[in-house]
Amino acid sequence: METGASNILLKINFSPSSPNNLLTEKCHLSVEIGLNNFSYCLFDTLTFTYILLKKFEFQAKDIKESCEKITNIIASEDLLQKEFYSSSLAFNNFPSTLVPTPFYKKEKNREILSFNHEIEEVLTDKMHQMDAINIYSVPTELLNLINKSFPNTQKKCNSSILIDQLLLQNEKTEKTIVYASIERKKLEVCVLSENKLEFHNSFTTDTKEDLLYFLLFSMEQLGLSPEKTELVLLDDILKSDEKYNLLYEYVRNISFGNRSENLNFTKELESIKSHQYFCLFSQLLCA
Repeated sequence: METGASNILLKINFSPSSPNNLLTEKCHLSVEIGLNNFSYCLFDTLTFTYILLKKFEFQAKDIKESCEKITNIIASEDLLQKEFYSSSLAFNNFPSTLVPTPFYKKEKNREILSFNHEIEEVLTDKMHQMDAINIYSVPTELLNLINKSFPNTQKKCNSSILIDQLLLQNEKTEKTIVYASIERKKLEVCVLSENKLEFHNSFTTDTKEDLLYFLLFSMEQLGLSPEKTELVLLDDILKSDEKYNLLYEYVRNISFGNRSENLNFTKELESIKSHQYFCLFSQLLCA
């Protein structure tokens, strides 16, 4: 389904039969934004249940076009014009760098991040599950749009949510596990060992071969055997996908991740695989 003339694809739509009748003032709103996507979900604070999920995808040649399409999505969604009990928002797939707290100096933020990235507005997250600060950059035009559209919303880098939630889930796990969050043209790798983050990096993947190469490259950097090391997959990948079949040719110990057991979903939303939309559904837990 495409919306309007701007070629915005409504990829996922799990909504109640009468969404405009929802008591949004009793709901938490979680939003996830990238340069080619916009997702949001609602959590009912009375029943402690997720009740709605929507995901939009689009193509954009530059940040101006991305902001125009995000603006169109926000304006077209009546629910997003309402008041909420609370709200959070995550920037997905933007440049970021983790810095151990003892070495962190605020005045060095821009200098540190510019080593490997082109940057505009610089933001930071204090990590909850490790002693570090996540420094990340968001385009000025996009940040201005978000501040205008969601003025009282807590903002975070999606990587901060991913890392914190994985560390929380593995607080009693000592073995080494490679986590791969896979989305359209993006791979994010987290390696945990003895409940510590040993490695984190993101890669652009135009093909399934790119996905395989960067995953094996990451494992090689740490001396991990593809035949023995446990690989856990998250987000936009299914067992029936070609990219899964390619990964399984080289990495034999593969499983899919799970969202927190503390989260509840409507019957309709329970049809979504437990490894999908991992960070979006985890926003509330990492506030």
